[in-house]
Amino acid sequence: MRTEGFSVKYMEEAKKAELRRFLLFLHVDRGMSLNDVATLVGNKTSGYTSWLYRQLGIRCRPFEEARLKGIREKRRKYERKPFDGTEEDRAYLLGMRHGDLSVSKPWRGVVRVSTSTTHPAMADLFHSLFEPYGHVYQHPRYKKDTKSYEWNLSVILDGSFSFLLLTPMEMVDWVMTKPSLVRAYLAGLFDAEGSVSIHASKLVVVLNATYYNTDLELMKFVFRGISSLGFRPQRPYLEKKKGFRSPGYRIEMKKDYWRVVLGRFEECQAFLSELPIRHQEKIEKRSLASKLMLGQLWSEVGPSVEQIKASIRNARDAFVCEAQRAYLANPRHAHPELSP
Repeated sequence: MRTEGFSVKYMEEAKKAELRRFLLFLHVDRGMSLNDVATLVGNKTSGYTSWLYRQLGIRCRPFEEARLKGIREKRRKYERKPFDGTEEDRAYLLGMRHGDLSVSKPWRGVVRVSTSTTHPAMADLFHSLFEPYGHVYQHPRYKKDTKSYEWNLSVILDGSFSFLLLTPMEMVDWVMTKPSLVRAYLAGLFDAEGSVSIHASKLVVVLNATYYNTDLELMKFVFRGISSLGFRPQRPYLEKKKGFRSPGYRIEMKKDYWRVVLGRFEECQAFLSELPIRHQEKIEKRSLASKLMLGQLWSEVGPSVEQIKASIRNARDAFVCEAQRAYLANPRHAHPELSP
């Protein structure tokens, strides 16, 4: 089972029966949990072990029985606490989730949240949001398609976080009940997939606040939400069509890519000042944007913009290098480019 590429589907029946007896012995006779079996196998997850047991026709112990056994034996290493935030905190997390978080329900009574990033500010934000409720795991990751490194972050949360499973359309009516919820949701989505753009046009400074996403219905809601706060954003605009390849890694886009822009200078400043954003990179850009003046020369602003960009770039590069070192420190990952 430690063999790379191992698949129970292609095992001979005699070997499969032998494996079935062995796994039954571990799980039933010795009382080992699926997580314990995964640890014994090495570099496999409990989710994989659960799938393997199903493939072999082995009935696992009921979840509640396993949970109570773990509590009696004090086997759970980290405590999971229920969500105790405000409605605005809930709306913010939903915005983050719809922008950049993967959410699933791996087993009854818990919610798993994960993301991948090359930016330390996003990793810090993920830790600050979820560490009060559960242990945050952070592991280096190698992406074969881009031959690059990043960090994967994940946390197993109490079932009270099930609201994160709501789709954008399922939460629209609730978010629109109060302006504070609209601002909180838009802030979470902005921290996940928004951008503060400060650039030059005809020698003067230009300021934009932009949302990006492949979900057109979500972008329509962003337009509606911003408008409800008294601002005048552009309607969703097709930024890149399906099939477009990124200039760097040449990654093909599988869906159309939409954007909603707030482009009027003073409106943009006012909108950013209202958003309760928490992403440190965007907080720094907002701080600079708040000090700008309409019609200000780019020559007066450019150096400060470049300083922030360089700081973000250097922090990102150092974070990626740290991920590469951590990944390659594992003997199994010594030559990722040679992996099948």
